[in-house]
Amino acid sequence: MEIALFGATGRTGRLVLDEARRRGWTVRALVRDASRLGGSGGSGGPVDVATGDTRDAAAVQALIGTVGSAGIGPGGRRPVDAVVCALGMHDITVPATDFSDSVKAIVAAMKHAGVQRLVAIASGGVFEAPGGGYRNQQPGFPAYLQNISAEHVRNYETLRASGLDWTLMCPLTLAEDIPRGAGRFAIEALPPGSDETGCADLAAAMCSLLGDRASFGKRVGIVSDRPAAPAQP
Repeated sequence: MEIALFGATGRTGRLVLDEARRRGWTVRALVRDASRLGGSGGSGGPVDVATGDTRDAAAVQALIGTVGSAGIGPGGRRPVDAVVCALGMHDITVPATDFSDSVKAIVAAMKHAGVQRLVAIASGGVFEAPGGGYRNQQPGFPAYLQNISAEHVRNYETLRASGLDWTLMCPLTLAEDIPRGAGRFAIEALPPGSDETGCADLAAAMCSLLGDRASFGKRVGIVSDRPAAPAQP
């Protein structure tokens, strides 16, 4: 398996990179600052790192690959098997479209290269509310999340109209201190019982679902259960 990974320097993207390499996959990663990625040595699949902006159509296309009617185009490279998008918003305190512009560039590059499979991240807020509309558009939704929530909705609607085999992971509050192995996920629903999602569980699920056809064109809710505290003597 060879994947293109966007967001490899983020808290979930780093774990996706590690998980993909552990599985022996080849990873192509596009990052703005390669120094933030750290070393890619050790055991596991190889990593090909490129520097660029995920809103730059040419940089995204170069990473995903391109192929013409007669095979690989001049200066091109063979397309990847799948794409994983672990991007987020650069600054959630101000309205912006950097995140959704990047997703649009990725979708366009995938279509150009003939790559169908994409797994990306939004949040549980893009599920429908009981009374209609998205959960993150309901009265009382935290104001500080409005900007990132608007981007999540834009991305969901971009993927829904894309014609690709996409899966959109929809975690709740991300936590870095929950150990891997406590995650539960459901297709087109939020599993009950937790309001947190471990980054390690999210990364593992994203890699595991790449080959799961049941998740194509679906939102996947994912939560994690914190391990029980040890009993006091």
